[in-house]
Amino acid sequence: MKHILLLFILLSSTALANTHQHNTHNTDRTHSYEGFHGMALILAGDKVLASHMPLYAPPHNYQIVYEVTTDDTHLKIIKNALNESVKKQAQITILPTKFDLSLLINKMTPTLKTTVFNGHFERGGYALFSTKLTFKNPLYVKKLAITKPKKAEFDLIKVSATQGLVIHKIQSKPSYDSLSLIPLSNGKYNGELKCDTAINTALKSKLKACFKNAPSYLETRDFTVL
Repeated sequence: MKHILLLFILLSSTALANTHQHNTHNTDRTHSYEGFHGMALILAGDKVLASHMPLYAPPHNYQIVYEVTTDDTHLKIIKNALNESVKKQAQITILPTKFDLSLLINKMTPTLKTTVFNGHFERGGYALFSTKLTFKNPLYVKKLAITKPKKAEFDLIKVSATQGLVIHKIQSKPSYDSLSLIPLSNGKYNGELKCDTAINTALKSKLKACFKNAPSYLETRDFTVL
């Protein structure tokens, strides 16, 4: 009887230990999304959009676009900077302080302390100022599906009644990340949602020809074959 009782205690202890390890593992997986996640800003009419700069490696393998806002003063400065960046064919990027990307993946609306950069925050850009940005409206959240399609694939999201955003679905290398603003008529796009392009130096021109507007954001370096 004593042997049976001892065996029962040992088995129960093992089960509890395994359960604790499993729960700890799940917690670690959740926290793995916590880190630094840079984003590009674009101006869509009177709205400022933030696009997560994805990578193939988890946890960065998500294409995410949000409408963001901040206090009136900083919002005006951001819009002016974005207007200037369009003229100079430059970009405005942001780097929030360390946060859990799963907040955006799950379409929550956090307010994050953020540094705004003139240029790419990792490639020679310089800090303009810091502000708190509220991610007020999730427009697009999609995990990268690394496929080898025969042609480029795009998604279209509605930003307003008169403007949409065409997003290139990142595929296997070589690929690219691009955002193109397009006009909508009665909430609909009258053009074709396709652009059969090769990855080369003429990509920007080809996207402009396809969607009648130069891409507001284009990144190829992170998706090239090394």
